[in-house]
Amino acid sequence: MKTKKILVLNIILLASFVFSQENKKNESKFNLEEILVVGDRSAVKVKESTIPSGILSSAELQSLPLKTLADAIEYLPGITFSNLDASGHSPIPIIRGYYGGGEAEYVLMLVDGVPVNDFNNGIADWNIIPINHVEKIELIRGGGSSSYGDLAVGGVINVITKQNILENNLSATVNGDQYDQTSINIRSNYQRDLSSIGINLSSESSPGYRDHSKYKKNTLSGSYSGLINQKNSLSIDLRYDDLNLQTSGALTQNLFDLDHTLSDSMYAGDYREYQKLGATFQFSRGTNNKLSILSGIRALDQDETRTIQLTSEDGDSQFEKQTSTVVWNQVKYQTQLNKTKIHFGLDSEYGFFTSNYQDINTKQKLSDGSGTGNKLGLYLQAKHNINDNLGLIAAMRLDNINNEGKIDSSTKNMRLDNHLSPRVGLSYRYMSSEAFEGYFFSNWSKAFKSPTLDQLFDSRQIVFYYSSFNYSNSSVVPQKSSNIDIGLNQKFLLPNLNLSGEASLVYYTMDIEDEIDFMMSTFKYGNIPESTHKGVEASLGLFFGDRLKLRHSSNFTEVKFGSGENKGNLLKSIPELSYSNRISYTISNQLSFVLSQKYFGKVYLNDENTESLPSYNIFDSHIKYRISNYSIALSIFNIGDKLYSSSAYMLFDAMTYQNVKFLYPAQKRNIRLSLSYSM
Repeated sequence: MKTKKILVLNIILLASFVFSQENKKNESKFNLEEILVVGDRSAVKVKESTIPSGILSSAELQSLPLKTLADAIEYLPGITFSNLDASGHSPIPIIRGYYGGGEAEYVLMLVDGVPVNDFNNGIADWNIIPINHVEKIELIRGGGSSSYGDLAVGGVINVITKQNILENNLSATVNGDQYDQTSINIRSNYQRDLSSIGINLSSESSPGYRDHSKYKKNTLSGSYSGLINQKNSLSIDLRYDDLNLQTSGALTQNLFDLDHTLSDSMYAGDYREYQKLGATFQFSRGTNNKLSILSGIRALDQDETRTIQLTSEDGDSQFEKQTSTVVWNQVKYQTQLNKTKIHFGLDSEYGFFTSNYQDINTKQKLSDGSGTGNKLGLYLQAKHNINDNLGLIAAMRLDNINNEGKIDSSTKNMRLDNHLSPRVGLSYRYMSSEAFEGYFFSNWSKAFKSPTLDQLFDSRQIVFYYSSFNYSNSSVVPQKSSNIDIGLNQKFLLPNLNLSGEASLVYYTMDIEDEIDFMMSTFKYGNIPESTHKGVEASLGLFFGDRLKLRHSSNFTEVKFGSGENKGNLLKSIPELSYSNRISYTISNQLSFVLSQKYFGKVYLNDENTESLPSYNIFDSHIKYRISNYSIALSIFNIGDKLYSSSAYMLFDAMTYQNVKFLYPAQKRNIRLSLSYSM
């Protein structure tokens, strides 16, 4: 009854303003006109980029039904997410058929240009920034190793936060939903002369949608930005995060059908708790000939109890104490010679970690490990405009990676000497008029992904009956890919019909050697000798005047084994089709409404392609009313109250000699209210 009343209220609010005639502020509707900072490690318009890319603008982020950063990114073409937590606290990205299963990542994540992936496993914290602190999201897809190194093998995401150094400002947002998940986010900035000081505070807590899934996260950050003179600038950022998350685990089909909010008793002690501390320093000198220095340090102290499932009813539970520290530096110089822009730079990263596993009851040490990682990358990029319509880009990066680890008393190492990642791209404007403007682009590149320190050196020993094994594998080798992208960016204006729009279409293929995967048959990481990723990514925007906007993005993905007994089969956990649609209507300056849909296609759960997880289709809505400095927003997620699984896996049960399916339930309908103030 409560849900019905809120739905009726939603409709009444919408109808009461539907005939308002107030004019909307002029804003660009076209994402193709947005500046892409992360593309080519330099600023370029999306429509002119040689790399498949996309942007979520500030206007879209303010209008969409969003709980987390991952919710927003999923509206971009080329990427989708599954989830291991019903409340959305453990999203797993799937980008161009790369899927890390929550153990590794294939996309580099930047926040205002600063890399934030964890040192040990490369995993990004997808809850690192409250969504209302985000100004814009940029995504480039495909092999980005020529500019950003091995973590960018699937793509790069740059999250640009709201910053205003021109005037004093303050904003605060309070969120709450029907499952008692609450958050408060405060952002302030104080400006004086040529300097600015900012403070951000966020706190989020939830009792959890399922049993044993409590969540609490606090973040405090501070920043200083200053102009030393007209050509030189300096910025310093400090950040502290702490997280406490209980893990509810997967359910068998029987438990799922009985009550999907349950948690299996074998996960009763599972949780993760960490504290992260980071600092960055950035100095820029010059304008046309510009030198940029970006340096940072991050430290992690983490406690985790984790159960590795061995049969339908038994698992191995161990407590791990982990620490890590990483120091990184980026030096970039850019200049221009006639019509050629030149960028070259040096990236370095050095870090170390320690790991200690203990019995969860006696706290007796079971195993320990340590390791160091050392990366050095040198890149050069040249972009030349032959004329007003044709542009060429060539880039090359040389990487050297040296990883060393120790499992108990056994020393292991993995060294990758001088890996070369080239890229050549072309952008051609084939149409230019007041009504139509179109760009063709193509891109060829080579990319690679080094195994993570966890995949190589995790010291956890698992005892199963009379055998013992370790799922890390120091003999795993880097995966390598050869990539081709061909695409179009098209913009059109039809004023007589009061219609405008934009469209992008990309075809890609990636031939991969030694793709890193977790082998369920051996319970170890290993390499797939050959695999092929190919697909089509599309986006479309139609704008009827200034009020009604329709947007669509879709991903057609085919990822197959290229050799072995499963040759021709699809890799598990990757949907062949995923897409999103959204309709937004600006009723007045004060009121807007959005209805969105997301589709996640069927995925196979085993290499033999005999077991699968059904597709699901979800509708969300968002209505926002703003007056003066205040706004109120009502979001309804999963309007149809659909029960589905957002992720799953198969396990061979040695006790019953059967393959058993385990499901991660998703959250049913959720109604969320947000109150905001800004000045």
